[in-house]
Amino acid sequence: MSAGSSISGPIIIVLGQDQDSHGGGFDIKQSFVGMMSDVHMWDHVLSPCEIQNYVHHLNFPPGNVLNWNELEFQIIGRVLIEDKQKVEICY
Repeated sequence: MSAGSSISGPIIIVLGQDQDSHGGGFDIKQSFVGMMSDVHMWDHVLSPCEIQNYVHHLNFPPGNVLNWNELEFQIIGRVLIEDKQKVEICY
């Protein structure tokens, strides 16, 4: 894709796995192992204040390209989904 181009048809985003070729080519040794939460993507650079609010779980604008809360997802393989736990931040 190039800057400013449009994507037509269904969009599929693969999280946690390196795709070696279009439509497949997954290598189990290249898969993400760990926890993933609140993935957002914006079409602009966030300000330092917006980044700090995001990191500290304060009010922040959800991604306008990719918004974790609006995703429809399909689980493939060994995936465990847990409810998000509130983390208290001490300063």
